[in-house]
Amino acid sequence: MIAVEPRRAEALKIGYEATDWLKVPGFEEYTEFMDEWTVELLVRNGEPIGAIYTRGPEFHVSILPEWRGRWATRSILKRIIPRPLAITLVTPGFEHVGNYLVRLGFERHGIYYVREHHGH
Repeated sequence: MIAVEPRRAEALKIGYEATDWLKVPGFEEYTEFMDEWTVELLVRNGEPIGAIYTRGPEFHVSILPEWRGRWATRSILKRIIPRPLAITLVTPGFEHVGNYLVRLGFERHGIYYVREHHGH
């Protein structure tokens, strides 16, 4: 079972480790940048597997390499994708994630993927 837990300090550490950086910031710089974001820990059977970052309609997910491709279900995605509007972008090299987002109803707008949820 996958859970989202409000353990910010641990989520920041896991998220930093899990992110494929184009240019790696120092941990302090990263945490300062994340100051205005909600950062939550993604846990599977008690084991941290990644972090979820949200700020308004924008969201991002960083998953530890050993869990990539093995964690996402529609159920967990429904819980972590903001509504009614969701905006994210895909790290270069992970274009397959963009294809998955399109299957989930996102539309590509330049480097961003956007989904507006209408109804229930």
